[in-house]
Amino acid sequence: MKIKIITNEKERIEAQQHLSMLIEKDPIANEDLIGVLGLLIENYEKELFDIGLPDPVSAIEYRMEQQNLSRKDLIQYLGTKSRVSEILNKKKSLSLSMIRSLHEGLAIPYDVLLQEQEHELYNRDVNYNDYPISAMFKLGYFGKTIANIADAKERAEELIKGLLKPVGMNTFDNCSAHLRKSDAHTTNKKMDSLALAAWQAKVLNKTLNTKLPNCDLERIDLDFMKRVLKLSSLEKGPLLAKELLAKNGIHLVFEKHLPKTYLDGAAMWGIDGNPVIGMTIRYDRLDNFWFVLMHELAHVSLHLKETKIPFFDDLDSSEHVNNQEDEADEKALAASLSKNDWSKYIGMLDTPNSVLSLANKLGISPAIIAGRYRKDTGNYRIFNRLIGSNQVRDMIF
Repeated sequence: MKIKIITNEKERIEAQQHLSMLIEKDPIANEDLIGVLGLLIENYEKELFDIGLPDPVSAIEYRMEQQNLSRKDLIQYLGTKSRVSEILNKKKSLSLSMIRSLHEGLAIPYDVLLQEQEHELYNRDVNYNDYPISAMFKLGYFGKTIANIADAKERAEELIKGLLKPVGMNTFDNCSAHLRKSDAHTTNKKMDSLALAAWQAKVLNKTLNTKLPNCDLERIDLDFMKRVLKLSSLEKGPLLAKELLAKNGIHLVFEKHLPKTYLDGAAMWGIDGNPVIGMTIRYDRLDNFWFVLMHELAHVSLHLKETKIPFFDDLDSSEHVNNQEDEADEKALAASLSKNDWSKYIGMLDTPNSVLSLANKLGISPAIIAGRYRKDTGNYRIFNRLIGSNQVRDMIF
């Protein structure tokens, strides 16, 4: 396609189609061309809407009509079927993550989408020292060029932008309100949204220099999860799981949690278009490691194909804001034993030997059986020596 100023709707449609092809083919290699095309399309639309900007919902409906999109097609930009309905019926406002997704995916101008929103895209007053700079420095976020915490705080804006920009998180992402309010984030504690955004950026940055094959989400099913869980019986199981996931196009990143993130794991899309699972190893136990990994794999299997919004999980939380977390829990548990099979065995688990026997029969770590029993019965005084305490962090970090 010849790159030139867009003067009519036919040219805009052709440019939009070419832009979509470039994004799908290789967004990193085509970054400059994507930027130019996006700017040309945006400039044309600014002139088109100059007589008066349409409201955000009208702009979305206009794009739906142009591109023959259904409400189902909007799920990847807005998160869930119910949220699509709420947005189009004007019962909910667009979040910042939705605004970014709609702009990038449907090329709707920011000026249109940000109308009547509580957010400002570029002019938000950001105090970069509101980030947990000290904790980030101690965890090595800024590399060896930063000598001390005072130096890090002095250069906070430069360092934070340097962390966010490579993974496509712009200034307005720093607010991270969409992470706190997102249906996909589960916690009942007061979460530091800036710390969570920094952690997400750090995880995504760790994937940038790792080339993986494309992930076929149809193959990330319960049988695949069971294959991964079988590795728990091996001494280096967590590291072998990382290798197996990588061979199937899934990044598994270990990154310690930042203060007030209350985070066990996350599932999200990477810059390369592959799924990313992040794990904090907040609790240094094998039983916790394998359940968190299965829970995030369940999100990859069940939910990532429908949305671009990441899932952040505090698995201590008893407050689920939607049934996606329950679905992920159920599939995570089924990777070891279905609910019906578990009900047959749980009454027999009265001694450490009974746990070891069942684990050996299933070909998985006894920590998984012991941890599931303790959680289901609420008896955390039993099987202490079987849950694999202090056996994960030293292996990973």
